[in-house]
Amino acid sequence: MNREDKQRVIGKVVAINSDRFTVELLSGIDNFNISGFDDIHYFAQLNSYVVLPYQNYFIVSEVSGVREKELNVPFSNPKEQILSKSTTGKYLEILPIGTLKPVDENPDYYKFEFGVSVYPALYTDVLYIKEKELDAIFNVKEQIEIVCEKPSEHKEKCDCEKRRYKTLSIGTSTIFPDYEVKIDIDKFFAGHSAVLGNTGSGKSCTISSILQSIYKLSNHSAVGSTFIVFDVNGEYKQAFSEISENTDIEVQNFCIGSSDEDVKEFTLPHWFLTIDEWALLLQATEKTQLPILRNALGLAAIFNAEDDVRDLKNHILATCISEILRDETSSPSKKDRITSILQKFNTEEINLSKEFSFVDDEGKTHTRIQIDRGYVLDINVRNCLTVHFGEIKGILQLISYLEQKNKDGSSVFIIDNFQMPSYEKYQKFDFKIIEDALDLALLYEEAHGNRHIRDYCSSLVTRVKSIKDRPDFNFLKKNDGNISDYKNSLIGLNEVKSQKLKSSQITIIDISAVEDEIVEVISCVISRIIYESVKEIRPRNSYPVNLILEEAHRYISHNPMGTFLKANKIFDSIAKEGRKFGLLLLVSSQRPSELSKTVLSQCSNFIVHRIQNPEDLSHIRQITPHISETILRRMPSIPTQHALIFGHSVNLPTTFKVHEAKPLPKSDNNRISENWFRQKSFSLTENVETSDEEE
Repeated sequence: MNREDKQRVIGKVVAINSDRFTVELLSGIDNFNISGFDDIHYFAQLNSYVVLPYQNYFIVSEVSGVREKELNVPFSNPKEQILSKSTTGKYLEILPIGTLKPVDENPDYYKFEFGVSVYPALYTDVLYIKEKELDAIFNVKEQIEIVCEKPSEHKEKCDCEKRRYKTLSIGTSTIFPDYEVKIDIDKFFAGHSAVLGNTGSGKSCTISSILQSIYKLSNHSAVGSTFIVFDVNGEYKQAFSEISENTDIEVQNFCIGSSDEDVKEFTLPHWFLTIDEWALLLQATEKTQLPILRNALGLAAIFNAEDDVRDLKNHILATCISEILRDETSSPSKKDRITSILQKFNTEEINLSKEFSFVDDEGKTHTRIQIDRGYVLDINVRNCLTVHFGEIKGILQLISYLEQKNKDGSSVFIIDNFQMPSYEKYQKFDFKIIEDALDLALLYEEAHGNRHIRDYCSSLVTRVKSIKDRPDFNFLKKNDGNISDYKNSLIGLNEVKSQKLKSSQITIIDISAVEDEIVEVISCVISRIIYESVKEIRPRNSYPVNLILEEAHRYISHNPMGTFLKANKIFDSIAKEGRKFGLLLLVSSQRPSELSKTVLSQCSNFIVHRIQNPEDLSHIRQITPHISETILRRMPSIPTQHALIFGHSVNLPTTFKVHEAKPLPKSDNNRISENWFRQKSFSLTENVETSDEEE
């Protein structure tokens, strides 16, 4: 320890525990401050730092408590109750948090490392912290590196003007106001992160502020970045409305049912969905309804397929129509059902106008069917379904045609050992035929002896009809589109002459106008499509995409009793494997205890606003075992616009004031006093007009 260090000794370690030390201050220190060479240093503020010399480096510790030794002398004047402190001992409780080691080539510059593997000896000196040591803790130096445009010419000295930012300022320290709290850009955005806090604590403002700070960096814009925001509250369009001032950056806004000119209509064609996503949409139970749903989607796909699948279609139609003709329903009902099916599903061999001949038991061939005396019709499928006096007149002829055999005795239409075609994503089909395809699938199952299947699937049928009729599902009912263009648009690319060009940096998907059930489906499908897109990019992990999940507890819930969890597993997959391909999550939630444990456990960075719920606090402690009890105690009392950050992207857990977002997201609190105390019979129209003017 050099002479200068000896001059800043404030006390000695008198007790050592596994997680904390006790420091007894020097007797001459009365007001917890000391005059140094450069300034007066006040070192007993909670959450401030002191250092302990150990060999050739320092152990950095955080002040967690201040106390005095209890007095053993009476008050000097019992009447005046004056307390004498001249003989008391003053103590600090400190928590070891990291080390400061000098860089070999520059002894005056330290490098901070989080974590302590060694402990000081008893009676080790404790020093107040200096400015250059704080510089190392708050990562003040080496924030920018030069981007050399001519590496072959600039081997010794580079004078290029372009810069690349390595750190990003997100706020100012609450303990050391002159210091900006910075995150390591590589460590924060190349891993999963979480922004947690009660409603109104400032989560949206924090996310907006961080992204605004990225795109306000001068000289070398982050044009290669890609942020996709699931905006479930309609907040972020306003927050990023001024980013376009940086001409290198483009924001694209999507919304369901918006009429704004600068907002694109959000669509998600139904044929993009996988079978698990259909199950989530229709809430299909796994044991009975999911197999029928899979068959129905397979039928819808093959009847819209351009490939030659005529034999499959004929088998299904022949089997289902034969089943209807033999069931116990009334003849008019049979006719209506068969007619409805053949109007939507038909082939060249089986359709309403198909003509055929009938061979009776005596071997005679007939081309006409007797309806009544003097009333005959040509034999075709439609005429065979003619109902006369409550009876289908051509039932035998139609069954004979559908179940006819070849000369070798094999069926013409019905296939032995038939397997229903499987449904694959990205197979186009008309949304309107889903209901009929479901009916066809149920008929096919009934034809194979499962008479109760329709009862088991009644809720599935009702759900399909409901979605078909509801206008809030119109975004799903698109029959056109191109999956390649859709993928490129989502991740900010534009394909021109086989070249994928970067076109936008921020994509906001406003899904605030729909219910939670729709939000869940959209988030699952879009996340899965983005994951697929990122995995296809070569070379691997060369195109990072950051997915911001606002109000994530609404669609990434931890619910062990949930029935429709397979589609939600995409978030677990991204959390576990997405980093390898460049898909990273930024999870924002006010209820961490309701989030998927897998997703939250994979987050390497946390920005925590005020959290008061004991269950949420306990959950955070379980998923982040390195968090201390001291840090946990701070969370219920963190003020608005303040947060606690910890994780790989910062040197140590730090409470900071978040930089103000300009403009703010649309998430401000209600001005109750202004909205309550008004004139009688005030007009809401004026409110809307005033709000539009302010925006």
